[in-house]
Amino acid sequence: MGLIKMIEVVDSEVERGVFESHVANAILNLVNFGVIVADSEGCVYAANDLAWSYVAHGDGLSEKGGLLTAENGFESEALHNRIAAAVRQGRSGAMLIHRSRSQKPLVVLIEPFSTDDSGFRCALVTVREVGRASPHIAERARMMFNFSPAEAEIVARVAQGREPAEIAAERKVSINTLRVQMASAMVKVGVHRQAELVSVISSADILE
Repeated sequence: MGLIKMIEVVDSEVERGVFESHVANAILNLVNFGVIVADSEGCVYAANDLAWSYVAHGDGLSEKGGLLTAENGFESEALHNRIAAAVRQGRSGAMLIHRSRSQKPLVVLIEPFSTDDSGFRCALVTVREVGRASPHIAERARMMFNFSPAEAEIVARVAQGREPAEIAAERKVSINTLRVQMASAMVKVGVHRQAELVSVISSADILE
């Protein structure tokens, strides 16, 4: 009976829209990068929780008069120009936003976006901190590629931008031991270079 009732509710166009909206919001708050939707002027229509954490604290990005801005005036102007170009000309853009509170800048990607049914055009702005990784990246990497616990931890730290010598010192192993473990991890992923390994792990690291 409960299953039938659930199907009836989801089958309603109104309830389906509400359901889809809740699911979309939940998914956006699972990813470990910020997502912002803005119009051609930089007016923010929506953002996930991570994006708002940067904006609300003025951490590289902020909102002034309803418009998305950067801490640095020059970067703010560049951000507005790229957002306008995405919405009005369908041009993608990217830039670094520097932060007074952190040495690590924000990587901002701006993509044009439109809905076929309404013709609404906007910019999809994704925000990610350089070197930021999910706290669960080691566990996720171990499950996805059958890494040993040591391999998963090493690969996770390399993906976060740590140097092999630094990782070896932290783990109290020789650099040769670390290289052997890295080589084993690369075989399991099917790559031949450290850069390729980092690229694969970083691409898989989208969830918190």
